[in-house]
Amino acid sequence: MTIYVDLIFFINFAYDFLLLLTVSIILKRRRKLRYYLTSAFIGALSIFLLFIDLNEGLLFILKVLTSIIMCLIAFGFISFNYTINNLIYLYMTSTILAGFLYFLSNEFSYKHEGLIFFFKGFSINYLLLLIIAPVILGIYIYTSKKLKSTYNQYYHIEIVFDNIHIKALSLMDTGNHLIDPLTKKGVIIVNKKILKNVYNIRSPVYVVYKTIHDEGLMKCFKPSYILLNNHKIYNYLIGESVTKFADGVDCLLNVKLMEDNYV
Repeated sequence: MTIYVDLIFFINFAYDFLLLLTVSIILKRRRKLRYYLTSAFIGALSIFLLFIDLNEGLLFILKVLTSIIMCLIAFGFISFNYTINNLIYLYMTSTILAGFLYFLSNEFSYKHEGLIFFFKGFSINYLLLLIIAPVILGIYIYTSKKLKSTYNQYYHIEIVFDNIHIKALSLMDTGNHLIDPLTKKGVIIVNKKILKNVYNIRSPVYVVYKTIHDEGLMKCFKPSYILLNNHKIYNYLIGESVTKFADGVDCLLNVKLMEDNYV
C-alpha cells in the first residue's frame, strides 16, 4: 500500500488550520494569522507519530499534549481557564467536523439493505472532503452564534409577593415598552398560570396596552420586589398575559430594564 506522506501532511494541516480558525471566530480570539498557521503546522507534524511504534496510552497522551501546544501557539496564554476553554472548543469542533465527514464518506462509499452495508467500490475524494469541510464549519459557526445570541436574552427571574416566591424563565422582549402612564413604572409581562395565587394577597390595577393586533386593559400587580441578576427591583409592575410564550418562557422582560442597567 502506497502512502503519500506529503498529501496526508497537507490535508491534516488544512483541517487543523480550519479548526483553529473556527474556534477563533466562535470565541472571538484576536490573533494574527501566522499564529494559526504555525499551530496548524505543529498539529500536522503529529501524523509522524503514527509511524513510531508507540502503545495506545502513550500515543493518546502525546496527542493531548500536541493539542495543548497548538492552543498555546494559536491563542496564547492568558489564564488556565482561558486555555482549557480553547482546548474544549477545539475538541468539540474537531469532533463535529470528523463526524460529518465520516457520515458523508459512508454515504458515498456504501450502500445498504436494512442494517447490512456493502462497499460500493467508490470512495469520496479527500480533496472533495476538504472543500466540504469549510461549509460544515461555516454552518457550525452560524448556528453557534445564533444559539448564543438567542440564549443571551434569557434570564432567570424571581418575583416576590409577600410570602409567595415565583421563579420563572424570562426573555428580554425588545418589543415590550409597556409603561403604566400613572406611576411611570415598567410592566413585566407574565403568563397567567404562574400568578394564580397572587389574587389572594393583591388587588389588581389596570394598565392600558396597545399592540399591532390588539388593545385593551392589562391586569397588573405590584410585587414586593423582583430579583434579577442579583438586583432587588421595586419600581416595576407584573402584568398578566393569557397568551402562552414560546420555548418554555413564562415571562417577558421590559426593555426599560436595559435602560435602568438591571440587565
